[in-house]
Amino acid sequence: MGIQGLLPLLKSIMVPIHIKDLEGSCVAVDTYSWLHKGALSCSKELCKGLPTSRHIDYCMHRVNLLRHYGVKPILVFDGGLLPMKLEQENKRGRVRKENLARAIEHESNGNSAAAYECYQKAVDISPSIAHELIQVLKQENVCYVVAPYEADAQMTFLAVSKQVEAVITEDSDLIPFGCPRIIFKMDKFGQGVEFQYSMLHRNKDLSFAGFTKQMLLEMCILSGCDYLQSLPGMGLKRAHALIKKFTSYDKVIKHLKYSTVSVPSLYEESFKKAILTFQHQRVYDVASQDIVSLSDISDDVGDDLDFLGPYPLYFSSKLIISLLFFFGLSHYFHSINFNA
Repeated sequence: MGIQGLLPLLKSIMVPIHIKDLEGSCVAVDTYSWLHKGALSCSKELCKGLPTSRHIDYCMHRVNLLRHYGVKPILVFDGGLLPMKLEQENKRGRVRKENLARAIEHESNGNSAAAYECYQKAVDISPSIAHELIQVLKQENVCYVVAPYEADAQMTFLAVSKQVEAVITEDSDLIPFGCPRIIFKMDKFGQGVEFQYSMLHRNKDLSFAGFTKQMLLEMCILSGCDYLQSLPGMGLKRAHALIKKFTSYDKVIKHLKYSTVSVPSLYEESFKKAILTFQHQRVYDVASQDIVSLSDISDDVGDDLDFLGPYPLYFSSKLIISLLFFFGLSHYFHSINFNA
């Protein structure tokens, strides 16, 4: 879902851009965001398992648009389910299921407009859909990588390690992840808006003067994110004001406990885990062909880090690998070389 309300508050530092300005560059693409957009036009077919390629065509049109302007895309796919997002994913699954039931009911009552709207909310980008697109990417010699867990962390890793110049996405989560350069709202003509982390201090609607990267991250978590729900009445502006005043989440929580806000007993522990998940989530390193952390983990963090994404076990059995690929976990064993 991203950080609710963050992008509108950063409007003053969002700069219009056309992808031709990235000529000669390599960019990472949030593939599932493209698949979700493409699926809106064929949501009914996808929900019913009917043949359609419109969602694939949508993605390939944008891939070819990038290549037309001399931009090399690396399509990044989400991988396995991150433990920290289990609650959020279960909630989304329930919402999709409810909307599918509504869509079928509306359709049976002859209300095609209402059914169409519900089908759009019910559609799910399954591993088989991702696999379908991957087959086309292979045929077209387009580079791709499947993240161990979340594409957001993987794309940030590619950007921070300077393997790509920018990331194309619709997800504001890339900002608390610390991605240095992000292209939002890219349309079918190649126009979008650019965010650069280095410009944050110039923002007008919310002042980030004196804010560190850690403070921005804690502000985003405090306001509510995929890893931790916000406390009652805690929006982005209030989170910003509290972090600006107290400078760190632990001081904010201490303050809230002495005010009228009810803070759950496990909230502070969950907050720490959310910070670590943004900072150290598992990603795939093409250079070493191994699973690594987004950033180095200090020794004092502890050993129980499975919430960052359990470190995968490697199997030699081709049968097991085939089964894992079928269930969308092939990232443990395979990634296309970016120089292919």
